[in-house]
Amino acid sequence: MTKIAAEVIIPHMFTAYAEDLGHRNTGLHHFQYFCEGCGQIFSSAWGRLPQSMHGYERGNYFTCPYCRVKHDKYVAYIERGAPAPDGARLVVKEYKTVVTLEVYSNTLEFNDYLGVYERQYKETFRFDIAKQSVSFTNYRTGIKQESIEIGNPFELDFFLKSILRFFCSNSLANAEQKSELNALLKVLRETVKSKLEKRLKHKVPSMFVSSGTYWGILLIPILNIAYRVACPDAPNLPAEYRGAPLDIRDFWRNKLIKKYRYMDRIMSKTRQKKDFLTALIENHSLPDKPLVRRILTEDPFAIKMLSTSFRLCKNYDHAISTFYGVRKMIDTWRHQDYDGIPKFLRAMKKLYGEAGVNRLVWESSELNMFDCARLYGQLNDENKKSLKEEPVKLRDLHDWMSLQHKRQTHVNVKFTVPDYIVKRLSMQRSRLKFFLPEESMQLLEAGHELHNCVAAYGDNMKDNKLWIVLVADDTGRLAACLGIRGKELIEAKLDRNMPVSSNVKLNSEILDWAKYANIKINTSDVKVTSKKESKEAVPA
Repeated sequence: MTKIAAEVIIPHMFTAYAEDLGHRNTGLHHFQYFCEGCGQIFSSAWGRLPQSMHGYERGNYFTCPYCRVKHDKYVAYIERGAPAPDGARLVVKEYKTVVTLEVYSNTLEFNDYLGVYERQYKETFRFDIAKQSVSFTNYRTGIKQESIEIGNPFELDFFLKSILRFFCSNSLANAEQKSELNALLKVLRETVKSKLEKRLKHKVPSMFVSSGTYWGILLIPILNIAYRVACPDAPNLPAEYRGAPLDIRDFWRNKLIKKYRYMDRIMSKTRQKKDFLTALIENHSLPDKPLVRRILTEDPFAIKMLSTSFRLCKNYDHAISTFYGVRKMIDTWRHQDYDGIPKFLRAMKKLYGEAGVNRLVWESSELNMFDCARLYGQLNDENKKSLKEEPVKLRDLHDWMSLQHKRQTHVNVKFTVPDYIVKRLSMQRSRLKFFLPEESMQLLEAGHELHNCVAAYGDNMKDNKLWIVLVADDTGRLAACLGIRGKELIEAKLDRNMPVSSNVKLNSEILDWAKYANIKINTSDVKVTSKKESKEAVPA
């Protein structure tokens, strides 16, 4: 017997729809638009943004030439052939051991220049409580397109396949019927929870999570319910899931998580009524001890940091200490690349033992561990063999590898930094000259002059993943090197890796350069002077 537990009808989702047509024959940036009010389709060309390095206007604010309605909020920007909802009906249905969320919609899509196509669309989220599994299925004009299982917190593909991604901040549904949608979510959540408790014969913690803004009002809560159906005693998804895709991937990366298949094995165990923590511990061959359980209770996504620490250290105390050291290191150096760290630590364990590994992670800043890992990965076999044979102390490891790296045969590589980056970052400011190296040999020479390993950033410069800006004084002598990623300054070093903040005058001049270049300071290497401090510094 079917029971309709909740229903919401959305008469209109947007006031207009737009497709980016790119730069057409005229060289201008074109969009085509469909006005929901009058049903007319039209196109418009947009010029270049004033003082912009990034190209053309998006065309967010426009007026329909037919009905003269101005569109500035509720516009859906879609790609060719991608359906967007023109109204929707959401229904929560309750069965004996199944709960479904069904979404019905008429959709619009641009299928040609000045051509709009209408379709019938449906998708179903099926919460099978008896099997503790959740599936997502979608249909277009009655034809089944895809059916996938959801609930694994590392598999987010269905976010981009579901029409629910349009229930975002710029939709009429979110603006005018948010309370109704939240009420529907509550019914879905409580109905699933009640049936799950009945099956398990015990209480299940709350499944409520906030939806955030990026993914719309529905998708994050639905993923969380699906996750908790498979793992009833797991904590809810963390707040980072409310962010953009890159924010979520950075969250995983900062937990050292690269391969996600382990979660399928965990969910298989929890469906067999094994508790979540035991499934995590057994899957990663960790000791089932109170402290291990406490760590995973507080943060189950720390599992890879914990398992990596226990693979590095056989001694329990060393492993736990290494875990806390790794966690502190990552919290401190979030912008660094951790991919090579486990491999580097395994290599260093052979030279310095578990105590040395522990010291490396706890003193990562003082020992320049990230530079050490990068340098070690670039040393040739001869130098790696020398490291095993020479009694290099940990405190001298960075300088030793930096020297060996410079001595290796250097193949000069030309850098092809985009012109707009060069123009933005290169300039003469007061007594200082800011410039980007044109080839890797310049980086090698800069590293030799400043006694650091900036030459190891050659590959990043070549691939435009990071830009090095060299700073020379009025005598031509290098004074500092700066690391820029995107629009952020992430490193600023003087001679021998001293932070720029240790030189008050140079710190001020680099702040002046960053402000002029529109670069955000995202490093403790530079001291940002507050307005209050600036006023206090002015003599009466």
